[in-house]
Amino acid sequence: MMLELYPYQQEILQAMANGENVILVVPTGGGKTLAASLPFLQNLAFKHGLLPTKALYAVPTRSLATQFLKLCKDWLEELDPDLVAELKERYAYFGRDLFSIQTGESPEDPQFESVLTACTIDQLLASALGVPYSVDSSRANINVGAICSSYLILDEPHLYPVAEDGRSYKGGFTTCVELLRQLKDTTRFVFMSATMSNPLVEQLAQMFGARVITVNEQELALLNRERERIFERCLEPMSSEHILASHKRCSLVVCNTVQRAQETFLKLDEAIQQAGLDIELRLLHSRFTDDDRKNQGDELSQLLGKEQWHGDLYQGERSVIVVATQVVEVGLDISVETLHTEIAPANSLVQRAGRCARFERQHGRVVVYPLPLDEEGQTLSSLPYPAILCDHTWQALAQFEGRPLGFREEQDLVDQVHTVGDLELLKSYEEHRNDLREAITESLRTHERGNVAALIRDITQVQLLIHNDPDEAIKSEPWRWQTFGIHPGQLLGKHWQRLREKQAEVGLEWLCKQAVPEKTEKKEEEEEKDSRQPATYTWDPISTPELIPTALIIAMPEQLVTYDQTLGLVFLDGRLKLPEVWEKRLAEQHYQSMLCERRTTGNKGEPTRIQSYEQHIEGLADAYHYVIYHELAYIMHRLERLMDLEAGTIDHAIQIAIATHDLGKLDQKWQLWARNWQRLLLEKTHWGAHYQEPAKNTFLAKTDYDWRSKEQKKWQREVPGKRPHHACESVMLGRSLILDSLAVNRVDHPNLPVARAICTAIAHHHTPKAHTYGTTHIHPAARTAIEKAIHAVRRDQTWHYNLEKLKFVLEQGGDLNPENVRDKGICTQPNVMADDARQLETWLVFVIVRALRLADQRADRYAPLKP
Repeated sequence: MMLELYPYQQEILQAMANGENVILVVPTGGGKTLAASLPFLQNLAFKHGLLPTKALYAVPTRSLATQFLKLCKDWLEELDPDLVAELKERYAYFGRDLFSIQTGESPEDPQFESVLTACTIDQLLASALGVPYSVDSSRANINVGAICSSYLILDEPHLYPVAEDGRSYKGGFTTCVELLRQLKDTTRFVFMSATMSNPLVEQLAQMFGARVITVNEQELALLNRERERIFERCLEPMSSEHILASHKRCSLVVCNTVQRAQETFLKLDEAIQQAGLDIELRLLHSRFTDDDRKNQGDELSQLLGKEQWHGDLYQGERSVIVVATQVVEVGLDISVETLHTEIAPANSLVQRAGRCARFERQHGRVVVYPLPLDEEGQTLSSLPYPAILCDHTWQALAQFEGRPLGFREEQDLVDQVHTVGDLELLKSYEEHRNDLREAITESLRTHERGNVAALIRDITQVQLLIHNDPDEAIKSEPWRWQTFGIHPGQLLGKHWQRLREKQAEVGLEWLCKQAVPEKTEKKEEEEEKDSRQPATYTWDPISTPELIPTALIIAMPEQLVTYDQTLGLVFLDGRLKLPEVWEKRLAEQHYQSMLCERRTTGNKGEPTRIQSYEQHIEGLADAYHYVIYHELAYIMHRLERLMDLEAGTIDHAIQIAIATHDLGKLDQKWQLWARNWQRLLLEKTHWGAHYQEPAKNTFLAKTDYDWRSKEQKKWQREVPGKRPHHACESVMLGRSLILDSLAVNRVDHPNLPVARAICTAIAHHHTPKAHTYGTTHIHPAARTAIEKAIHAVRRDQTWHYNLEKLKFVLEQGGDLNPENVRDKGICTQPNVMADDARQLETWLVFVIVRALRLADQRADRYAPLKP
């Protein structure tokens, strides 16, 4: 790669090669994204094996991450275009792009399967805790293994959520800190920011055992290259008059809330029209559609990117003013001459300033304004920021006013404002660390979404879609429709009352509805199921606003809220004062949320086709050996060293899991059900004349079934008997073979935790809540199919197995839950509170779970489909 690297960027490469984790502190615009990404991309291209071959890039908000992904793609193409082509071909087999975005509004990679996924910190933490936002509860355990096996790039952690404005030890920031302490020896990560206080950095470095990398004075001189920005405070609230009076050729205006950004945009638009000015006005915030937000990122990069500047001279064709919210703080490589910003905490203020005079030899001006007054003459709330931090920042700015602020001065400002709060938060976290670890353990065991509020953020965002008739149009997978993330407060208090008044004014029967899983589906989620059918939903009217914060997805009619490509999401209850021309424009929109064209995961949503037991297992083996093994190789090697296991043990374990996970399907009742269903289906579809009963020595693992067919769903109820479960049964049938294959012959054998992890993964390969098994009888003739399947998995390897250790009969059922059985050695109970050995076993479980479940999902992509 023909890139000129700064010394600190070269230092990160060396640190990663040495197996170290890094806390990176460099100025905004200093190239930290390249610094953090380059070790991963080089390792991927040159196959050093020094890092995982999958990366997750976490940002605090739904920023314009497309720019980051484009840069990584370009860098990787430059390193090795042949590798890119090869990887694209591999990942195309299971419908994944190499680079994806995973947010609530852009769920392109819900199971983190791409080579590099950019996501919000909320998505990353929810997945790490076993309560992912992006998949249904039956797959809640699949993403934990992605977090502990990926190279993690954690960007701008100062913006990660904290509970109760930092007064509590809980919240996304401290949960992230604890998880990194848990994983610091297991995977590699970069924790990077331009705006963390120095005392915070020092303490985190001790907790993580990480190397702090920053810039020296010589590097600062190179980075600055005569750049200069001057801060000043304006004593009056921000106004369109002041913005236009200060405007030269390009300006950025940052407001703390979406509504104030929209109000400022409308006032500027009116003033520009009245004055007949030739200024291109843009609005940017989080409540735009996926496509519009991506287009905005591309357009802003073209308007204000580095190519539009020659030194201090802006060369754009038109004069530009961009009005935005906090979304500009991360992920936008743009620069303006003047930045106008409402007061915010020092770390956010410095991030915003990083979009002014960002490039070399530029001179910029940052104007900071107090918050405006409300209708009653009172200062508006500082939300989403703590008022005390905004006040301290305003006071601290006085000593820097009117003079250039470089990186050292910015650090000084951040230290003055944030040090006390940062250290108090870390102290509270340390004092309550056991409570936090207990909460994480509980989340990993139960997969209950209620844990999210305490461990990530006080109130999660609610996803809102606009539709007049969701009951008929949106009966399944509502998250695949275009939604907008809003704070629940936007629908509470005075806003709820205004919406009620608007509802009465336009004569609507309902104000908003929430998506609720049908009761039958909710019950099935707690059972083991092998269907590709997605859950179905009803839309229940919300009669009281107290229900809104806990709603999965909310629908509202177009008469109460609409969408405009320029303004974004707009509530029509009068909270946003609209000029007449805009009222008319919005009245003509008639916007309805649309189904987004997004890739489904694996074969989710596709009909299944009849498949023999051997074919199915061979399909899993293909999926594992072709891609999944390479994705997990780093974590497997790390865990083997940390757990004192022989090299190759975990690879061996995953292969055993694949080979034995469906033994329960060989049960005579399961096989009878499958044959009866296959025969009935062909009779119902008039194929009976061509139907040939499978030979007696053929054992099925899959049947023909199209979940999209209401008739087939109805026909399945006609099959005599209920299809038996098979996952926990597979554990009990294969456990002795598993123990024998791993040479576990005593209770203190180092491979016993591996055997427990295998059994847990098999039990939970359809749902993480499965724990009971029933009577099972496998026909002796299935022995040949089992042996063929094992050979298909082993390939040319020679790990030991003994079919004599298999059980072919389970005379009675039982329970596998470690809390309910005497034999605590059957399955693993996740635990991050216990000793290091138990913590490592916890992560091992989720690695094997991920390998098995991904292989199961992708099996049909590889195994030949038989008629």
